[in-house]
Amino acid sequence: MYNMNRLLLLTFVVCLSFSSFVQAQRQVDKKAHFKRVYPVANEQLENNKPLRSVKNFLDLADLDPKNAHINYKIGRSYLLINGKKSEAVPYLEKAVASTSAKAKDSYKETNAPLDAYFYLGRAYHLDSQFDNAIAAYRKYLEVDKSVFKEKKEEVEWMIQTCLNGKLIVESPISAVKHNLGETINSIYDEYSAVVDATESMLIFTSRRPTSTGGLLDLDDKYYEDIFVSQKENGEWTKPVSIGKTINTEGHEATIGLSADGQELYIYRDDFGDGNIYVSQLKGSRWSEPVQLNDNVNSPFRETHATVSADGQTLYFTSDRSGMGGMDIFRSKRLPTGDWAVAENLGEVINTKYDEEAPFIHPDGRTLFFSSKGHSSMGGYDIFFSIEENGKWSTPMNIGSPMNTADDEYFFVMSTDGKRAYYSSSSGEGFGGKDIYLVNLDTDREVPLTVYKGEIVPDKAGKRPKDVTIRVSDNETGELFGLYRPREDNGRFVLILHPGQNYNIAYESDGYLFKSEKLFVPENTAYFEINRAIQLKPVAVNK
Repeated sequence: MYNMNRLLLLTFVVCLSFSSFVQAQRQVDKKAHFKRVYPVANEQLENNKPLRSVKNFLDLADLDPKNAHINYKIGRSYLLINGKKSEAVPYLEKAVASTSAKAKDSYKETNAPLDAYFYLGRAYHLDSQFDNAIAAYRKYLEVDKSVFKEKKEEVEWMIQTCLNGKLIVESPISAVKHNLGETINSIYDEYSAVVDATESMLIFTSRRPTSTGGLLDLDDKYYEDIFVSQKENGEWTKPVSIGKTINTEGHEATIGLSADGQELYIYRDDFGDGNIYVSQLKGSRWSEPVQLNDNVNSPFRETHATVSADGQTLYFTSDRSGMGGMDIFRSKRLPTGDWAVAENLGEVINTKYDEEAPFIHPDGRTLFFSSKGHSSMGGYDIFFSIEENGKWSTPMNIGSPMNTADDEYFFVMSTDGKRAYYSSSSGEGFGGKDIYLVNLDTDREVPLTVYKGEIVPDKAGKRPKDVTIRVSDNETGELFGLYRPREDNGRFVLILHPGQNYNIAYESDGYLFKSEKLFVPENTAYFEINRAIQLKPVAVNK
């Protein structure tokens, strides 16, 4: 009996010792794992590779779920992933449960730094939890006495944008937004869509694996390429690459399209310099892009451009000296066809924060753009301003549901003012940035006449080449613009403003001159005219 008890006691001691050994071994493995994985994940986070860092930090959280420091790192990673930013909230809530001013950036650290409150505020903010965001921002300013002046001003501005957001979401405008669907959007980023005045062609930027060269950027995203979709029977066709004359192994992004769809403005990174180029549609192919002159491009970054319907005014963004950050500039086209010295649009439009992605409506006076300033509700919001007698009106936030607490930009409105295309990273779509269409429930009529036409073949079945369409004032002869039909199908689009007496003339070598007069009354609402224009060959005397 004694021996039996002794055997049982020995077995218990052995089991207890083995259990302690296993636990100790697991503890050693945990420390080794943290020591090995943490610096890798941290470097990925600091180098803007959040998709990688979040996986590694989540792996560490499996070993230590209550570790405030690791939860802090997970939250910061999610805040950098489009479509996943709201997932940062629960992790940052765990992070602020244990903060310390002495927290170090080390695998041994278990406390979160004090700026965890700032990031929690940002996570609440992006999730439209405005009151919680304000409380977290204020808590951050309260607990962290080392906050420098610029950071304090940033936090106070974020509190103001939360207050803006509360007002904006309480009074949404009457509009219905639709994701353009999986034909256009993917799990990758799609953005910066541009359309012609007839909305028959959609050109946009994507960072999908089929990009030319298939290269990955430093942020683990595929390089930007440009894709084109045509509208057939009311539906957008599967996008195709715009072609090798434009897409290269580097970055190319859509930024602007002329009303007739024949002049495409693109952005190229140019090794960090960032410049604006233009390509012409020749038949069904786009020409090799040409860099705009030094009055537009500079040693600084130029990132976006939009051209007026008459092709005479270019609006673009640059971080050259101005009001602060990215500003919107304007340049007029010279008689030579080149661009004149640019002017800053001034402090009514530009703020000390960034302004981006301008779009001048075909009416020539309504400017849409994105800004982090003005009455933004956080990140980039879309605004509009109207030019009257050379002065811009105070920019107005276009409101909810288009604008959210995250970034909205690349807003392009249809000619009749009833629809708009824009990009959002709110996380409601297929992943990353998606392109949306919004139908605006408005009785507002845009006072424009859209003159659509086609140069049709003559009686011999031959379509004239190199047709020039000259639009001028019928009474004074003042030239409003010169236009050319598309080479492949002869189609053209003219935007005519009310209160004008127009003369529209068609000219081509070997064909008789043809013109027509068109008066557009002052109070005309939006109207479309369709014409089939047939030119007669010049008779040859024999």
